[in-house]
Amino acid sequence: MDIDDIRNRAQGVAKGRVTAEELEFARSILLERRGDVGSALYIVGWCGSVSDAVLIESYLYGPERDLHGETALKALCRYLRLIDRYRPLLRELIMPPTDVGWTNSRMAAIQLAPNYLSGFQDDELGCQLVTILCDPNDPEQPSARAALVEILALKSELRDPFGLHEENGDMDAGYIVKLARQRFGCGRRVQ
Repeated sequence: MDIDDIRNRAQGVAKGRVTAEELEFARSILLERRGDVGSALYIVGWCGSVSDAVLIESYLYGPERDLHGETALKALCRYLRLIDRYRPLLRELIMPPTDVGWTNSRMAAIQLAPNYLSGFQDDELGCQLVTILCDPNDPEQPSARAALVEILALKSELRDPFGLHEENGDMDAGYIVKLARQRFGCGRRVQ
């Protein structure tokens, strides 16, 4: 079986559906921990079920977590839509100033912040995203910016919605920070 073709269909970038046999093939890759694990995580995340969470979660804590932790976290939270189950973990990964658990864990969690905050209030976490955006030395500044732009639905209002032209500074940062501080009540005591 062509795992790349299956992944493309699972992600909706190629025509066709993923068959039950192909989904089982992807699960077997994850169980055996051999082959194109990254593609298998996408396939099982997009096409699997809640019962696959334990299998995918093993890539957050196993020896392969530095390589596959980011994809596993996104598969659980975004693709399987288990954000409620993993909200405490996301918070644990976003709040400290460095990665916790695996390489790029903080970046992955910040990228999932829009999912985290969808229909859920956590002003402290929102203010943490503002703090990250305001810190030019924080390596996750671009991820925090992108998350806040999505959370605040600002793409159509910004001159540079994706932050691609920052040679002379981020001309939209002040506006993003202002609106985020208002939304999350940053500056007043957060309970």
